[in-house]
Amino acid sequence: MRPMVLLLALLLAAPAQAQAPPSPPPLDLSLPAKTCPQIERCCVAGTQPCWHPGLSRALLAAGAGAALGGGLLGFESGDSLGTGDPYAQMVGTGLIGLVGAGVGTLLGLLSPRGETAVEDRPGRPTFRLKLSPGGSSTLDEAAPYGLALSFDPTITAGDVFQLQPSVGASFGLGTSADVDPRPQLQAFRQGQDALFPVTLTRSRLKVAAGAEMAWKLPYPLPGVARPASAGRFEIRYRPTVEVRRVTRHPGTAQEQVTEHVALYPALLGFRWHTSPRQRFTFFAGPRVDWIGFSDPGSTELRRGPPVLGGFYAEAWYQVDVPLTPLATTKTSVSGRFNLGYVHSKLDGEAFDLGAIIGFFGPVNVSWDLRIRRRDAPVALQIGAGIWLTEGGGPYIEVALVTPDIALPTRGVAP
Repeated sequence: MRPMVLLLALLLAAPAQAQAPPSPPPLDLSLPAKTCPQIERCCVAGTQPCWHPGLSRALLAAGAGAALGGGLLGFESGDSLGTGDPYAQMVGTGLIGLVGAGVGTLLGLLSPRGETAVEDRPGRPTFRLKLSPGGSSTLDEAAPYGLALSFDPTITAGDVFQLQPSVGASFGLGTSADVDPRPQLQAFRQGQDALFPVTLTRSRLKVAAGAEMAWKLPYPLPGVARPASAGRFEIRYRPTVEVRRVTRHPGTAQEQVTEHVALYPALLGFRWHTSPRQRFTFFAGPRVDWIGFSDPGSTELRRGPPVLGGFYAEAWYQVDVPLTPLATTKTSVSGRFNLGYVHSKLDGEAFDLGAIIGFFGPVNVSWDLRIRRRDAPVALQIGAGIWLTEGGGPYIEVALVTPDIALPTRGVAP
């Protein structure tokens, strides 16, 4: 009986051995790991490609340090401190990259078992409502609350291409009022409530439209091997147009309108996934401006010719934070920390640092929270943050996330 059992086992094993694939090469990490440690090259289940988080963050820190050093040398050797000066952009981008690499390294060290990709990480929501508080610390001045609405659907074509059209508007819930800072003794003697007369009131409106396109690359360059697994790259293109209109009443019944149209025709950038949970995003490009204004007492605009505006740049570092996994609870909750620098100078907002006033753009620090019921196609996303800039301040967001619009992938490379 025993020889028959052995013979049957050999017959069953022979076909399997004949169809078994050859041994994988040393660089093939087809067996996914559940975690991605800080100092190991690894693959994460259900995600591509493989990562080496420690190496990715080291490369990011080196590049950011070079940008920061180059920007500081430019400040030291020259006196060109205009609104579009590339040295300020290099300094801001380098600081975001260095801080992000440091935060990512710290989080990696605090997670000895490694990282896993967040299943439902916060991202750009479909419908968004943003509210920024008003108020002024100056007596008799008025600063209204601000409201912003946006619509940003996401269109995908497989795992290679993504399109996110965007349209939005922001405006003040009322008018702002500036006063004459000199005390008016005559008004004070007459017992009036306001000591400082209003010299200027204005209302603002901003409308923006554009689209962001992303192409995922297998590595920094197509066809190049990935021996280091230094994360995934995405090439991004985001043409955008913005229209800003301000209506002013300079202390009288007469009003005057100014309009600023800004076009970003070649806003190019990339997104570097330095780990399954962390990303670094950079955009830069020229800006073309059209300025229009009306005569006092008239709303008819006179528009000038297009002129080349300041060079635009922005840098972001984002870290996903899993809070409650969807597989073990009825509700999934995940967070995201955002740190960004925007060099625009279009709104006159700047980050003042000591004697360096007006050269650096605003810094954003924010937190997003996504909440989704199990198997629900729609999720709720809540955010809060602050713009560190002269004229900036805190804000809160309430948003709705709908499913992506999937296009047929025929002819699209996997």
